Amino acid sequence: MKRIYIFLICALAGLQASAQSNFYKLSVGAGGGFTVGYGDLRSQSMSPAAYGTAEFYFTPYVSIGGEGQLGRIKSGDTTAGFAHYNNKYKAASFYARVAAGAFMNNTYRHTTLKKLVRGVYVGSGIGLLRNNITDRYPRVNVNPRIDQGKRSSWDAFIPLNVGVNYGISEKNGYERFVINLNYQGNLTFGEGMDGFDQNPLFVRNTSRDIYTFTSIGIKYKFGPVGYFKR
Repeated sequence: MKRIYIFLICALAGLQASAQSNFYKLSVGAGGGFTVGYGDLRSQSMSPAAYGTAEFYFTPYVSIGGEGQLGRIKSGDTTAGFAHYNNKYKAASFYARVAAGAFMNNTYRHTTLKKLVRGVYVGSGIGLLRNNITDRYPRVNVNPRIDQGKRSSWDAFIPLNVGVNYGISEKNGYERFVINLNYQGNLTFGEGMDGFDQNPLFVRNTSRDIYTFTSIGIKYKFGPVGYFKR
């Protein structure tokens, strides 16, 4: 009888472990990638950028955080004297993200494919873009339909994120390092990103400047431990 009790206790403990995930509630991360600007010029090009993040996790799959970016956004043809711009920008944003794992049954041990699926997330927030136009052609505008804006300006923007987190588990089952792949579309509420605008006396410009940021990075998780059950 004693052996039966011991067996039942061990079995219940195993069920408890399989239904529970332990996770660190804090993380910092960094990475890099490339931006593409979609403004008032037709041609687009890729430019380098880097980022840093800090996040708080309510569960392994629901988080809020902040992000800082530093890099360049440029478009146009710089090889033949056609219109172009180069924006040495900075950006900061706050966001919330929800991953697919928040809506799936949780198991303590799962395959690589399941971890990837669980780590797929979407998110959004609000941000502020600091524009610094370091190069712009034509330098002196002769087209009355085009209005050259300020070289330095601020624009609010909405970041829309989709990506995947893949956690690397330690021996105790906790995820300490996370590989992150993210695609971010940023809708600005201004015309400062490219330094050009259509003159409202001739053309009504209803489209917003947009830039995308595709990145890969790594996060380090630490701090107090949370417990997640499904």
